[in-house]
Amino acid sequence: TGYPTRWEDQTKYRGGWVVDGQRQKSLRLRLQGKWGTLTNIFYNPYLPTLDDYFEPWTYDYQNLITAPLADEQPTARAISMVTGKYMDTIEAGPNWDDDLGGSQVYANNDPNFDGASDEEMRQ
Repeated sequence: TGYPTRWEDQTKYRGGWVVDGQRQKSLRLRLQGKWGTLTNIFYNPYLPTLDDYFEPWTYDYQNLITAPLADEQPTARAISMVTGKYMDTIEAGPNWDDDLGGSQVYANNDPNFDGASDEEMRQ
């Protein structure tokens, strides 16, 4: 549901704007004001983490180039760009859910549809 995971979920990342409760006519950032920026300048608990962005990886292309002739095709295993070690599973990444863009699976996990009625979801 986006990149980073649930990036449109404004309650998780405190994104967007809210109407100021005292004046009702002015907008303020949901995340923080001037003083909040100063206190969170080196650490902000609401920003996405590496787990939200997924671990970047590349492939062992050298294995494709140097593999000896065989009946089976050689494969290029995924290698973490953070640790440099082989990765056994890749759970998600950028554009991971693009193929689900119009599907019910994607819509059920989209924070923009929280609170939508069944009729609205069918449309």
